[in-house]
Amino acid sequence: MFAPIDAATGGCTPPCLSDHQCSPFIHWNPWCELTTMVVVAFSRARLRRIRKRRSSARIEYPNFLVAAVKTIGNTTRYVLSRRRHLSLEGRLRGAEYRNWSGDRRHPANFAQPATPDEVAELIRSASSIRVVGAGHSFNDSLKTDGITLSLDRLAGVVQIDRTTKQATVWGGTRLRDLTPALLEEGLAFRTLASHDAQSVAGILATDVHGTGREPAHTSDSVVAIDLIDGTGTLHENLGPDDERFKAAIGGLGAVGVITKVTFQCVDAFNLRQGTHVESRTWAEANLDDLFETHGHVSFYAYPFTDQVHVHTWSQTDDRRSRLGAFRESLNETKAAVVAATLGDAMAHWGLLPKTATPTMKLQRRSRLVLHSHEAFSRSQYHLHQELEVAVPRDRVWSDLQHLLDLYERRAGEQRLPFLLVEVRFSPAGHDISFLGAGSDRDTAWLCLCLNQSGAVGDYFADVEEWVRGTDARVHLGKWCEDLDVNDIARMHDGRFEQFQAVRRRLDPDGRFSNPFVDRVLGPVGGG
Repeated sequence: MFAPIDAATGGCTPPCLSDHQCSPFIHWNPWCELTTMVVVAFSRARLRRIRKRRSSARIEYPNFLVAAVKTIGNTTRYVLSRRRHLSLEGRLRGAEYRNWSGDRRHPANFAQPATPDEVAELIRSASSIRVVGAGHSFNDSLKTDGITLSLDRLAGVVQIDRTTKQATVWGGTRLRDLTPALLEEGLAFRTLASHDAQSVAGILATDVHGTGREPAHTSDSVVAIDLIDGTGTLHENLGPDDERFKAAIGGLGAVGVITKVTFQCVDAFNLRQGTHVESRTWAEANLDDLFETHGHVSFYAYPFTDQVHVHTWSQTDDRRSRLGAFRESLNETKAAVVAATLGDAMAHWGLLPKTATPTMKLQRRSRLVLHSHEAFSRSQYHLHQELEVAVPRDRVWSDLQHLLDLYERRAGEQRLPFLLVEVRFSPAGHDISFLGAGSDRDTAWLCLCLNQSGAVGDYFADVEEWVRGTDARVHLGKWCEDLDVNDIARMHDGRFEQFQAVRRRLDPDGRFSNPFVDRVLGPVGGG
């Protein structure tokens, strides 16, 4: 009934055929082995497990050469496969499941159901079960000593209604597969997040967002979901006003498995994407004008410099740029490799105070017209860890400065990896999630992207300590090592109790729990 997994090869038995629906990224391939050999040669680091702990109990990673070589291997594979395959992606290897960056691993009793009935049967038979999508996770939310359930075979378009502009898809559908299918029907998402490898169910379970003056979360475009709860019961066509819907969106899979989703789409459109460098002072003074002119705005900020990358997206009727998607892919490749090599080397050698500003001033302006999904989302990233905090928009610049100051002070005491802070925005009114970090206020999102090398845990511990003393909220799909249920309950106030009430009803036996979920959400019976 279910596709069995061969523990020796990490692949399906029999081997996948052309009509098999499981993800090609889940299986072992020779390129991964070649990359590992190169890493060993260049870094002499132990690769049996990148994640290790020092006496301080803070997470630290090997030197930056490991992250650099793995990033280069990822981009090389992406280019050679004609932008179809990545090495840095969640996968089953042997009998072990690994997240996209390879640092979160667990022995996996792996299952790939192909129908909702099979999902329900698995849930009823399990004492513990966790769902994996693309494995694009930065914490231990995927780990389980029970069943690791992949929705890769429950993927694809169910129906596209051109009249209503609604698309119904299975929960395992990857965004990178869905957006081209929508484009063929003349449709698109109103807005998207910045990564296209994630599955639809995973995007909603972590309430992923983009940036814009209008609703910026992918979940804002959802009309209905199907949810299978901890008793194996199917709840069909749950809309945004339903409390089960609100518990599932951003609920880390703790109330059920999202098996089907209906999106409200819009007519396909092009975006004029622009990138240039300005001072942070200029960005602060011109933020409102940027949103008024462009609709979608984000910034990349860095320590030891007041220069920022300004990113804008504006809807346009202009034709796409010649070779636009290819040129954007080259920009992605360059950004990933430079961050993993030059950026991290300068950080670990203590040269950022002298090199950050001159390097930023050498950056060239970029302008492209692309399909909306090509402009909003990218495929390639350097190997890194993310901790994201949501703060009131009117505090964005002061809080950003504080987080950069934390980095600069600690970098004066010890070598830290390269830091990039992605600054995005979403408006108030996102009230369709009990645990939505962007609920009830105009929000600025500060995503701290720290290269996966060296003392990542030390700086992030400083940030989590800062979060405890403010009204900032954390994105639960990202790094979250020190915060617990008391912190999360405080962030979400009365909405947290509403979530817990639904969780107790839909998963009374705690099948969807694991140590991470219990730490940040509390045990099912814990109130």
